[in-house]
Amino acid sequence: MTTTPAAGRRERIPERTRSHPPQRALARLELGTGVLAVIGGALLSIAPDGSLMNADPAALVGSPFPNYLWPGLLLATLVGGGYLMTGLWQWRGGPGARALSVFAGVGLVAFEATELLWLGFQPLELMFALVGVAVATMALRAGRDPGRSR
Repeated sequence: MTTTPAAGRRERIPERTRSHPPQRALARLELGTGVLAVIGGALLSIAPDGSLMNADPAALVGSPFPNYLWPGLLLATLVGGGYLMTGLWQWRGGPGARALSVFAGVGLVAFEATELLWLGFQPLELMFALVGVAVATMALRAGRDPGRSR
């Protein structure tokens, strides 16, 4: 525990309430990724021809998808929703947040690898895969979960 001056005396601040910069940076990355994935997925779902995202419908030839409706829904729910929940849990310092972030990072890399197999190379796949690697790496390097009991 640390102490800080308050009203002429020193108060104890429990360690669990202290700021955790690495966890907060990780949570920000996860929340930002979640927001972008929800927006991108919504745009693909609203215009399944890919026009709102400049997505080439030819990329879907040979894939299990006739248009971008299902890829958009999967992006918005699995990546977007998953990353928003993970980011909020990480921000709160919930139990198991670090492990959840590692899972989310590895899951995003797997999602993008599957997309690569189905659709071929798309520049955003590489960007999101790198985000997944960064999330997993940051979570592994963050140390102990702040929410874990001592």
